[in-house]
Amino acid sequence: MHPTLRLALALIAGIAAALITIMVIETVGHSMYPPPALDYNDTEALRAYVDGLPLGAKLIVLAAWLAGTIDGVFVAGLVNRGRYGLCAAVIGGLVLAATLFNLWMIPHPLWLALAGIVGIPLCAAMTARFLPILLNKA
Repeated sequence: MHPTLRLALALIAGIAAALITIMVIETVGHSMYPPPALDYNDTEALRAYVDGLPLGAKLIVLAAWLAGTIDGVFVAGLVNRGRYGLCAAVIGGLVLAATLFNLWMIPHPLWLALAGIVGIPLCAAMTARFLPILLNKA
């Protein structure tokens, strides 16, 4: 298979894996902490709802972002078997962009926003760094 095609397929698979992982973890979080009926156009109602969430619910959101990043980079690297840094940059960048959009649309606590903004690139970079070792290509 042509290397460019393999890279494109790897990135598509990595993005899909990241999205699925995030959706599954957040769905579990919503089953544990069911959200009430909310008007997502009412910023103050959203802020009050998020402020009232228990710490566990907020940690599940952070875990979804970070696990999605790790899983996406891992799958992309597994499919591509090389160029791990590029896979990490693309997948991590897309997850970070989606997270920033989420943070813009829904008010989150500052610590959660900072943890996501710092943690996502860190998880992407660390996954890319350790992927060759995990795939026995050290």
